[in-house]
Amino acid sequence: MAFTIRRFEDRDAARVAEIMYESFRTVFGKMWEENETKGDGSYWKEHAHVETPTFIATSFVAEQEDGKVIGFLHVDANLKRGLGILHSIGVDPTIFARGVGTALVTEAEKFWRLHRMRKIYTCTSHVNRRALAFYKHMGFHEEGLLKSHFFDGIDEIQLAKFYSYDD
Repeated sequence: MAFTIRRFEDRDAARVAEIMYESFRTVFGKMWEENETKGDGSYWKEHAHVETPTFIATSFVAEQEDGKVIGFLHVDANLKRGLGILHSIGVDPTIFARGVGTALVTEAEKFWRLHRMRKIYTCTSHVNRRALAFYKHMGFHEEGLLKSHFFDGIDEIQLAKFYSYDD
């Protein structure tokens, strides 16, 4: 399957919101439906790219040759602290495990390295074994646990990855 990674554009907002809804629903089922909606993508238009002198947030999408967005990733970089966050990543559930997530994280790593982040962190729900395995495959290591964080009874596993620079 051929696809490219590019920066998020406002025209991607509704599709990204749909992918987020569908991919998270595969893990949380009815719990996600009761707590979240697809919306119109306005959140993404507002938050996909933010830049201040000490902070940058950006988003990327994976796009098929036909122009269909099949995945997204939202990250940030705290330039003062050297701390990056992988906030969210989602792939169309019909094409899981085909390299889209890996390509998105690889693009994010270019962004983090460009801005010389020393540590990247993220979290995933303990019930999302697929995501946990993916993050570990991408070099993240478990650091901690947030009990009943987003949902009662669903713990979040904190993961981190460190970068070093020779200079």
